[in-house]
Amino acid sequence: MKTMNPCVRPLARFLGTLLLEKHQKHAAKGLQHPHAALSSTGRTLAACGAAFGVRKWSRAYVLRGQRARAESGEAAGFTGYSEDKLRQNFNFMAVLFAVNHGVVTTPLAVSTSLLNLDTATFGNGLLYAVTLFSSLLLGAPIVGQLGPKGGLTFGMLFYCLYIACFAASLSSLFDAQWLFTVGSACGGLAAGVLWTAQGTYFASSAAEIANVSNDRFSRDEVTADLSGQFAFSYLLLEVVSKLFFSLLQALGMEVSYIAAIYFLIGAGSLAFMFQVYDLPGPSDRAKPLDKLLACVSLWSDPAIWLLAPTNLSFGFCAAYMNGFVNANFAAQELGQQSVAFLGAVTALTAAFLAKAYGPLSKSGKGFVITLGAASAAAIPLLTFNGCLGWGWWLLSLYFLQGSVRAVYESTNRAMFSDFFPGQSEGAFANCMLQSSLGFATCFFLQSSLRADQLSTIIIGLAVSTCLGYYFASGLRQAERDSA
Repeated sequence: MKTMNPCVRPLARFLGTLLLEKHQKHAAKGLQHPHAALSSTGRTLAACGAAFGVRKWSRAYVLRGQRARAESGEAAGFTGYSEDKLRQNFNFMAVLFAVNHGVVTTPLAVSTSLLNLDTATFGNGLLYAVTLFSSLLLGAPIVGQLGPKGGLTFGMLFYCLYIACFAASLSSLFDAQWLFTVGSACGGLAAGVLWTAQGTYFASSAAEIANVSNDRFSRDEVTADLSGQFAFSYLLLEVVSKLFFSLLQALGMEVSYIAAIYFLIGAGSLAFMFQVYDLPGPSDRAKPLDKLLACVSLWSDPAIWLLAPTNLSFGFCAAYMNGFVNANFAAQELGQQSVAFLGAVTALTAAFLAKAYGPLSKSGKGFVITLGAASAAAIPLLTFNGCLGWGWWLLSLYFLQGSVRAVYESTNRAMFSDFFPGQSEGAFANCMLQSSLGFATCFFLQSSLRADQLSTIIIGLAVSTCLGYYFASGLRQAERDSA
């Protein structure tokens, strides 16, 4: 080692001591994880200590942080956060995500009744088309480049642009068709990135919590727990958002003002999202080109196709309910004003069932997946001969759809995280791609297929969901046995 210039030694000693004292304070509070300290700042201070004769101090800084964390009973994972803090952070993220997504899904649901029908139909179709493109080509590379938190903020920002364009399109001062078209494109771009980022953040949080739990919880148990918590917040706040929109309408407020309020709420949730922990993705060191191909690269894995019917059946069944059932049964039996309320019933049912399905999936996700598939198959079976004269018994269909959605939003996402560990960006991009494909396909087929044909497709997808899951589970078990 070269000898330090005697003229520089006093200044270097002074600066090194200041840096050391700063990190000693952080270590004493347990704010710096020992592994992270040794990998970056700790190594730098150790080198300074060797040059300045304070090697013992730099070592003491690391040991003091370890003792402080041990005395506080706080286990540290890869990022240095405790289990309680990681769970609180995930719940905080889930609420912010749910608020932002709730104020977006409400305009999507009411656009056909507030805008010109052709404008709203084209805009909604464009949103799903761009979502397909975004989830396939943009979700994984953007999340890989920006990280899970960066992907969340990116998606929420473009969702806010969608709400802003929707609010402006309701005003007579602007060209509604042009604005809603641009806004729908922004919404589709946001959806593909946002859900991919959510899945990656979910997987990172589950890995961190499992790591710090000292083997008290397996990763499968953590994913089951977190998926139920997320789905409950996400669906419950969607219900609140839709009911609040209806309440403001009932009070006589202009819909353009209501949309502006929703934009401000969405922007507020985006601002608070910057406060969540910046957790690393499963494969942060991958190159951007690898991220771009992450979605397609999983297509060679048979499991991605065996699990696809879960997403396809949800998307197809949701489009069947929102299109065919709402138009032909709900509007005729209960009136058009009941459609938004029935949508809230579905979301509310899904919110509470997702909370119930979480503990059930800890003992095996196959049972919950089968329960969701059975709920999806029951809807076309019950509507096969029509629902005229049902009245409020139509609620049973929306309860069943709530069960389907609860499985999709909770257990299905946990299932993808379990089947593709370390590949969450590509896995959740495929998840979004498949569900969007199911929704878009059913939306376009409703104008050319009969009700019994649509029902047959849903039943076939539901049966395929059960078979696909068990074949995929057997495939993974065979891979583990041969490893």
